[in-house]
Amino acid sequence: MEPERRQAPTARQRAAARRRRKQQILRNRILFALVCLALLGLLCLLIRSGVRLIQNLGKGGAGASSSSVSESAGEDAVQAVDTTDWRLTLVNNNVPLPDGYESSLTTKVAEESTGKELASEAADAYIAMKQAAAADGVDLLLCSGYRTVEYQTNLFNNEKQEWLNKGLNEQEAYDKAKTVVAVPGYSEHNLGLAADIVAPDHQSLDEAFEKTAAFTWLDAHAAEYGFILRYPKDKQEITGIIYEPWHYRYVGPENAAAIKAGGQCLEEYLAAAA
Repeated sequence: MEPERRQAPTARQRAAARRRRKQQILRNRILFALVCLALLGLLCLLIRSGVRLIQNLGKGGAGASSSSVSESAGEDAVQAVDTTDWRLTLVNNNVPLPDGYESSLTTKVAEESTGKELASEAADAYIAMKQAAAADGVDLLLCSGYRTVEYQTNLFNNEKQEWLNKGLNEQEAYDKAKTVVAVPGYSEHNLGLAADIVAPDHQSLDEAFEKTAAFTWLDAHAAEYGFILRYPKDKQEITGIIYEPWHYRYVGPENAAAIKAGGQCLEEYLAAAA
């Protein structure tokens, strides 16, 4: 028996087969392209997520680092205040002059016209400040500087007597006097670091001094030479002394700049550093 012969495909069948192959190839290409797009999208998503993660970590690290630096800077700022610096020696109504201070003090004339003295470093600073003010057309005059405890005693007793003359009793006069003149041994003038500065045309120790060109200049520049306004207008409850726009205290340029920037009085500055 002869094997069955297959009939040769017709032209139509061959054409149909070619179409099917082409369609299959096209479907395969489309499928491949879709898979590639899906993989590409997944890769982009992973990359984006990774970038965000890195950024978040970076922000967190930077924030922590910044916080640490800020805290460190704050601590350094406090630690930078050397409370043993003799220029920061505190003397007020509650804190007396340190024992033996006067015996170790060296003074020099700071104001030739009045012969007033200050501690040597403070005197040099005042002289430089006076010259700078003069260059700006402003005259400064040191009317009181270093005082011995004996001299301070006379000033205080005179002030107390004025209140006694007004009818106050001994204790009342004493309490009133110490808001104007420091109790002997409790005066910054005994340190040689306190300077009562006025102007040749206004030598009265009164609040009107704040309206002079001398006060305006001092308010702007005194800290540059290491001086601070010792008894500001709004600090009487802390300092125990009434507002004295003429009373300056030498603390050194770096301390003066910090005190002025912080709007502090000396007591507050030292308390913050303690």
